[in-house]
Amino acid sequence: MFWGLIIEPGKKYSQTVDSSFHISKATLDLSSATDEDITLLLDYEGQQEYILCHLNKSNKQECLDLNFQAGDSISLFSHGQASVHLSGYLLGDDDDDEMTLGDMMEEEEEDEDEEEDEDVDEEMDIKDLRASLVAKAVKRAQPEKSNGKAQKKAKVEIEQEDDDEEEAEEEEEPKQPSPKQLSKAQKKKEKKALKQQQSPKPAGAAPAQQPQVKKEGAPPAADKKTKAEAPKSPAKQTLPGGLVVEDLKVGSGPESKKGDMVAVYYCGKLAKNGKQFDQTNKGPGFKFKLGQGRVIKGWDLGVAGMKVGGKRKLTIPASLAYGAGGAPPQIPPNSTLVFDVELKALN
Repeated sequence: MFWGLIIEPGKKYSQTVDSSFHISKATLDLSSATDEDITLLLDYEGQQEYILCHLNKSNKQECLDLNFQAGDSISLFSHGQASVHLSGYLLGDDDDDEMTLGDMMEEEEEDEDEEEDEDVDEEMDIKDLRASLVAKAVKRAQPEKSNGKAQKKAKVEIEQEDDDEEEAEEEEEPKQPSPKQLSKAQKKKEKKALKQQQSPKPAGAAPAQQPQVKKEGAPPAADKKTKAEAPKSPAKQTLPGGLVVEDLKVGSGPESKKGDMVAVYYCGKLAKNGKQFDQTNKGPGFKFKLGQGRVIKGWDLGVAGMKVGGKRKLTIPASLAYGAGGAPPQIPPNSTLVFDVELKALN
């Protein structure tokens, strides 16, 4: 349903919101406009005044993306000698459909647990299949013990079935290669080493150095140590909708959640060319109520779960930012945005 308001010069429009609404655009009334700039401002919950946009004859309108919920206390007014027309629409009750970052992370963990359970079930099925094949082969070989040829045939069948099982395991578990048979030279080295261990050592004789036999498929100890000591990369994940969240620094303070009033420092850039379009890095920071639709949706989802003192990099697709319309002239249509956000405080 359409919503609209005309801001006349010198008047302040204050109210406690009864029905949630969204402001999409601010347009200058050219019939009363002069050459001076018109500044549209917002006083929210009795805090400091926020500048929404500047309008003049060369820049007649600006796209906005502002949501106000029932119970919010707001005042809209302008500085200048011309009227400003605000337009938008009333919002429905869709808070239950919104998901916070924490909800999405829990869903991903549940999916990973289900995949692990499926892998364990597949591994158990392979082991059961192997045990069944071996039992059948042994049962076939028992009645033919008196016949040397039959015993040899059963042995060949068992070895053939073992080879089939190993091939099946290699196909099902590529990350766990089955050990291969040693070459004749390697077998000789093992036998020689075993004889040296079993033979009595003459008095005063230096202990014989046992040759090391390198088996295929076993990773070197140095590689294990290198893997264990490899530094962990920053936590980075892509959420439904294409939002990419990367924790640059995990804070040590309280964790933010939906409904908290948070204060942040931030720097916004265009992903396409790295051009900076907005920044706040002084004073108390930019304040807003988390998860209430008062900022772009990528912020509501990306800031949720941060701890005070933490820093995050948010790569937000256009669908979770300013969409196909953009926010000219700073943000072109269909723009992916990159924000470096630091959580300074929360109430």
